[in-house]
Amino acid sequence: MAVSGVARDRHVLTCGVAGLLTGFLAAYCYYWPALRVLAHSLGPWVLAVVVVAARTDVRRAGARSVALLVGAVAAFYVGKKVFYGIKYPGMPYHVSVETVVLWCGFAGVAGLLLGVLFHAIGADTWPGAFAASAAVGLLVADAIRKDGFTSDHGLPLGAVTLAGVLVVLTRQGFRPDRLKRFAVLVVPVTVASWVVVHLPDAIEAVVL
Repeated sequence: MAVSGVARDRHVLTCGVAGLLTGFLAAYCYYWPALRVLAHSLGPWVLAVVVVAARTDVRRAGARSVALLVGAVAAFYVGKKVFYGIKYPGMPYHVSVETVVLWCGFAGVAGLLLGVLFHAIGADTWPGAFAASAAVGLLVADAIRKDGFTSDHGLPLGAVTLAGVLVVLTRQGFRPDRLKRFAVLVVPVTVASWVVVHLPDAIEAVVL
């Protein structure tokens, strides 16, 4: 019954389309120096998954997040080729199918894990506080990884990070008991998130 409910979830398709649009937007940012940092940042994708997964049942959250991130990754690589052709007419640009397939696979796994995790945001429980702390931790850790708070591209990345934190806290709710749990967890979880956000770079160095 739950599986059929997911199959009927029209928002999965909506999330896939949203992923395609955000992927093309990230590809556009890649060729705009002031915004290029966003094309290499995990923050916008973490924020997007929070939006589609928070306060949703676990199966729908996982399916929506997978559709979102797989669509975004595929559109990002295709969009890079499209915008490269616009910026440098006539110049060759090769899209590696193996690379696209590899990162779509990683996006699927990441979408499932994050969707399952973030669906608990908003719950009046320790798992809900942990999910909110993890989302904030990933946003902040990724901004630190990209040196977004000190470099000349700090404004767009800082804005995304701040917006993401506000979205997470809003979705979690501002009840005192929820905020207390969040305050206990957010620092250690952010430290752990700093390790997690370095994994894509490590994976890419090994497999590509």
